[in-house]
Amino acid sequence: MGNLRGFYKRLDQYYAQNNLGGAEQFLQESVERSQVPIREVIAAYNELGSLYRSTGQYAQSLSAFEKARELAEKVLGPTCTQYATVLNNMAGTCRLMQNHNKAIELFQQAIEIYHKVGETTSYAYASVLNNLSLAYRETNQLEEAIKCLEEALTLIETMPEHQQEITVTYNNLTILYHATGNYGQAMLCLNRALQEFKKCSDEENVHYAAGLNSLAGFLYANGEYARALTLYRHSAQYTKRFFGENAEYAITCQNMRWVYEKMGRYKDAVDALMKAEKIYERLWGDDNERTRAVADDLRRLVEEYGA
Repeated sequence: MGNLRGFYKRLDQYYAQNNLGGAEQFLQESVERSQVPIREVIAAYNELGSLYRSTGQYAQSLSAFEKARELAEKVLGPTCTQYATVLNNMAGTCRLMQNHNKAIELFQQAIEIYHKVGETTSYAYASVLNNLSLAYRETNQLEEAIKCLEEALTLIETMPEHQQEITVTYNNLTILYHATGNYGQAMLCLNRALQEFKKCSDEENVHYAAGLNSLAGFLYANGEYARALTLYRHSAQYTKRFFGENAEYAITCQNMRWVYEKMGRYKDAVDALMKAEKIYERLWGDDNERTRAVADDLRRLVEEYGA
């Protein structure tokens, strides 16, 4: 374990410096050097797979995970949690490659291992359930996706150190229940998600501005415009605070425009859309397709309401 702690400490230093090239070189050297402990080699291949996946190099990611899987199976056996971790990571890459059937198969294999070794109350097990839920959701198996999330939720709600995940899980359940037509349960999950958001620190909340946007969209669709506007404003504040007035901030301004229009606040709708247009112009120029679309929408809005 001491060697692995040193391994992850060095790797974390590269990531802290945003030095992905250095991290890749370190991991490559770790798998190529002789006399490196086999668990460290497995960990290095696993981390390489994650690094390549994060940069969209899915073929390289899958190859690295496969090498980690082969070594883990040979040295540690196919019924240990480290092997299950590799399967979970491989499945994640397969899902991003749109190979959902293979992804679901691998996620299920990982779940079986956790059951065999009695690790079904761990955060790692809950993470596999969350990932499997995504694969089910993307293949329109919504009831199966809900079952996975509900099981994961019962676990992570006992883990206060994972407040972020609790919040996101309620957010995802809101979307799933709404998609299945269970609006009552969707609203219950939405209200719980909002309660959980308030428990997060600002540093945690900033990562979930998109979550606030999706919840606001649900409220908008249900005609709760004032509550939707409040969430959109919070989302915009978090985004601006940590990332400035970027594209995500502009999208939120566009979302607020629709709410203002529904509320009859046409001047506010125009102001929100003007802000989005200026951000897109600054980011991509006047001739960008999105900039032109917002400009056309703005002209229509002004002509229709004279705001």
